[in-house]
Amino acid sequence: MAILVIIVLALLAYAYVLAGWAGMNKNTTLTGKTEFNDFWAGAKAYFGRILCGIVILAVIYIVLAVVGIVATFSVFLPLIMRFMPTGVIPGGFPPVPSGAPEISQIIAAVGNTIGIWLVIGTLAGLVFLFTVFWVQSAALDDVGALGALRRSISFVKNNFKTTLGIAALYIIATGFTEAIFPGGGGGGGGGGLGGGYGFSLVIPAPLAAIFRLLISTFFILYMFVVYADKKKPAKA
Repeated sequence: MAILVIIVLALLAYAYVLAGWAGMNKNTTLTGKTEFNDFWAGAKAYFGRILCGIVILAVIYIVLAVVGIVATFSVFLPLIMRFMPTGVIPGGFPPVPSGAPEISQIIAAVGNTIGIWLVIGTLAGLVFLFTVFWVQSAALDDVGALGALRRSISFVKNNFKTTLGIAALYIIATGFTEAIFPGGGGGGGGGGLGGGYGFSLVIPAPLAAIFRLLISTFFILYMFVVYADKKKPAKA
């Protein structure tokens, strides 16, 4: 119960901060400047729709995870039932051979499981990719959570290469950060006694966290700018 309360409080806090952040980024994009009052205004204006969007996406990801777990269980169930006493198996099930499964059956089950989770991972990645601009849409278009998700999907479909480019830049930036702050910024992560590999900077963890926050801040603002620019009507 305590864990559930902590999760709910963390979700509410995250939605509140993200809503305020969206308000600041919106003003920066439209006017070229912002102030801290924009945070409180954004939190007040967008908290509800941001929270709804987070919940909707969370439900989608949870459903995908449950489907993956159920599919995995259905793959291994015939193998598990081979070890169960005959009297325990319900009458509605078809006859199941007893004894240890063959190596080929185990390999096939493992392969099917990998395939299932590759499909689930691909679907989750597509959901993330096509809804990546939903916060920008909620703030700049001033629409609700469902409208923002729909507009994000439409925006990504029309600007797919741009979206992939932003994703690639973000991956490169975060990878570069991990290279500079290996192991979370505690002073290096490589090699054994008396030796190491790559370059390892002795930088405290708080500075590493600040650096990652700066990268996230830049890309969130950049996505606001890209969304606003691409949504402008073309000049005649």
